[in-house]
Amino acid sequence: MLLTLPIPYMGRMKAYFFDLDGTLADSRPGLYRSFRAALALLEIPPVTDDKLAQFLGTPLPKMFRTFRPDLSDAEVEAAMQAFRAVYEETGINENELYPGAIEMLAAARERGLTTWIVTSKPEPQAVRVAHRLKLDRYVEDIIGAGLAETDTKTDLIARALAAAKVAASDALMVGDRHYDIIGAIENSVRPVGALWGYGPREELYAAGCRLFAQSADEFRRKFIATDAGFAAAPVPAAASRA
Repeated sequence: MLLTLPIPYMGRMKAYFFDLDGTLADSRPGLYRSFRAALALLEIPPVTDDKLAQFLGTPLPKMFRTFRPDLSDAEVEAAMQAFRAVYEETGINENELYPGAIEMLAAARERGLTTWIVTSKPEPQAVRVAHRLKLDRYVEDIIGAGLAETDTKTDLIARALAAAKVAASDALMVGDRHYDIIGAIENSVRPVGALWGYGPREELYAAGCRLFAQSADEFRRKFIATDAGFAAAPVPAAASRA
């Protein structure tokens, strides 16, 4: 069943939540190198970039257990340590801003909207990436996962709503993977699919997304730098996505 929810005009919006990897920054080179260090520790055969791309935005424990479902908690923790050793040494420095990302955040702030980074990346790493890319000067705060990476996007968006002190109807979640879309819908926050990121439109649509932008610049023009509002779209109820 589809529920048609009214979409408020931009003047009524109060907070924008942005995913980090695949939405504000492209982190693939550093992530791939770090993934491979962790998989080598687990004695998993080499994996192609195309295969690794499927796991961008996926919490590490879930990724590792996709390859080896029988992994113990100790093995998962060891692999996460191997990942972090490489990522914190070199991977953080291999993040690059997507074109238009800074302008998108700046435009939201200029219109009096609060902007937040909401990411499944461990919060200490997200803070370092945001500082290096100078994103932190455009956002209110950063909501990230704990080091165990057990927080779901639903949990993180709920935390962001509480921190921003806004109603779900006054917020948008902008992300590029199905985790972002599902997390938004399960919090009654309207999602917008970032098609310039890692997840294809089909993945985002299947998760319930009905609003999309092809680039950060298009998102800025369509969803921020306008007084016209944007068209209503049906959003699947959280309990009926399947």
